[in-house]
Parts: sequence; C-alpha cells; structure tokens
Amino acid sequence: MKNAPHLVIVAGEDSGDFHGANLVEALRQQLPLSRISGIGGQKMKEEGVELIFPSARLAVVGITEVLRRLPDILAGCKTIRKHLRETRPELLVLIDFPDFNLHLVAPYARKLKIPIVYYISPQVWAWRQGRVASINKLVEKILVILPFEEEFYRQRGVTAEYVGHPLLDEFKDFRSLPHKQRRHIALIPGSRKSEVKRLLPLMLTAARLYAREKPHTRFIIPVAPSIDINLIQEMIPTSLVNKISLLREPLAKALRNASFALVTSGTATLETALAEVPMVVIYKVNQLSYELGKRLISVPFISLVNLIAEKEIVPELIQHEALPEKIAGKMRSLLDKPETYIEICHELRDLKTKLGKAGAPARAAAAIITVMRKNE
Repeated sequence: MKNAPHLVIVAGEDSGDFHGANLVEALRQQLPLSRISGIGGQKMKEEGVELIFPSARLAVVGITEVLRRLPDILAGCKTIRKHLRETRPELLVLIDFPDFNLHLVAPYARKLKIPIVYYISPQVWAWRQGRVASINKLVEKILVILPFEEEFYRQRGVTAEYVGHPLLDEFKDFRSLPHKQRRHIALIPGSRKSEVKRLLPLMLTAARLYAREKPHTRFIIPVAPSIDINLIQEMIPTSLVNKISLLREPLAKALRNASFALVTSGTATLETALAEVPMVVIYKVNQLSYELGKRLISVPFISLVNLIAEKEIVPELIQHEALPEKIAGKMRSLLDKPETYIEICHELRDLKTKLGKAGAPARAAAAIITVMRKNE
C-alpha cells in the first residue's frame, strides 16, 4: 500500500457527516499521510477532508421529496463520478445514504475497479431487502454498527464485520444529572428541514397542551447543525417563547438536563436512549411516501431503540397516530407514573450494555486499512 493512499468518502446528512468525521480522525491516527476527499459536511471538513460537494444539498426524506431535489442530486452524482474518474483512489468508503451511494456511486466506482467498503449499513433488514444483492455485488466489505446486522448479512453471503456503534464513543464519558434535577423536556425534531417543518409543530402543540396542566415545565430544542436556527424561532408560538431554550450543542451535552424527550425517528432516538432519557418517538412523512413505504417495511418497529431491544421500550406514534393530543397523552402517561418511568430508564441502561464497547471508528479504520492492503 502507498505511504500516502487516497481514500474517497461519501456521506450524506448530518449523521453521515458526524460518523464520517469520527472515521477520518481514526484513519489519520492509523494512516497519518493519507489523502481523504469526498462528499460530506462541516464536521468532515473540520477533520481535513477535501470536500468536493456539500452533503446538505443531497439530504431528503421520503420518496416524493426526491423529485424536488433532483437537480442537486444529479449535480452531486456528476461531481463524485468525475472525481473518482480523475483521481482513481485506492478505496471508496460509502457511509449509509443508500439511494445515492448504492444506485449512483457504487456501480460507477465498480466499473472503474475501485474497491468499496460500506460503513454503516443501509437498513435493508427493515425494508427493500432486495438491495442486499446489490451490496454483495458491489461492495468488498460492509462494516455494521448494530449487533444483529452482522449475522443478517453473513446469512446472505455478504462479507460483514460488526465494529460496534460509533455513538458509544460520544457517550462513554456521559454523565447526566440525577433524575430529580433534570428540569427540561427535549423536543428533537430531526436534522432535515422537511422533518422539522412537518414534525416540530406537532411537538410544540403537544408541549403547549402538556404545559397547560404543568405550567412550570420548561423545554429545550437542540438544533441540528444543518438547520437554520431562525426557522425554529419562527415556529415557536408566543405562549411558549418564555418556556423554550434553543441549543446549538451536541445532543449528548443537551440531554444531560433532560428528563424526557419527543424525538423524530432516526439516529437521535438511539442518542436519547444512550443518555437514558425516556421518550416518545414520532414519525410522519408525505402521505404518498408513507403509503408506498409501508408496503415495503418488514420490521415491527421504526425506532432503533425498540429494534435493538427486540421489544417496545418506548412508544412510537406514526403518521396518523402522530397527533398533538396523543403525544401529550403519552407524555402524561409516562411522566406521571414513576414506576413506568423508572422501568424505562432501566431498559435503556440494558440497551446500552447490549451495544457493547466504545471504539467503533478505530475498529472501522483498521478494517478499511486491511481491505486497502489486500488490494494493493
């Protein structure tokens, strides 16, 4: 292997940028002279990645929303293909983001005979399992972060390695305040603008209904890096302005003072679980996207918390169930029943144990270097 190999990383959305940045940091420690370029966000840029296209322009949720972002998606596709063709890196690392990575990037890289490692599996075990065949054909190795994924892939002939969940590194030194001192309810509306616009109003209305009965309640909204804080401020009703604080800080830090949370389904549910904060998970998309998607989903839960636990630890309110009155009702049923609340806290602590030990980015970096050496 070259002393200064070139790797290209393609990550989409805030979570991909976060995981990509941590992976790059680990790669720099193990392979300090490497050149790393690709698609990502601010965190990857801060780690010294040569960004050729911003991942924020590619972030979409739901099937129908893709159409609105098609010009950006095509521009991103053209840019990464040109970059791969001109630079011919030693390895391509794809991070989640399956519709873009699997359909537009991986096949082209394969034609150029560039080895591919996939870090952080698409959720093919949940829906569209037909993509496993594409992964097997295109990818040299997949590095998975959930305990059950390694066996899932191996049973289907895919070379897979469980490296652990990278969020464990963020929470290895996490220390929350004692439960009696936690004074806020967190509203976590997601990292995509479309999610925020669709789900935050539901959370805010539920918060207003709950605060009507519990007037001393205070709320926090951790604002994702990809979201304009002005958008959030404009959505807060006058009646809640003095009860809500907006935070620009990592979720692990914001949740130290949270006793409860309303969370958009996604990575944030697992972060909230690692902070041992009971929650209600909320999910709602465009109706057409929902109708198309529900025919393909093959798992009993949508939140990572319940999927990893293989049972319902936290309630999920999906689509037509995601109504402010029902959300507020779930808040009351959990916050006003100490025995139930404590039981959920214990379940979340057990979940953290089930995920294993910190160090996923370092293990992923070592696996990536091994693949590069094999292909030199």
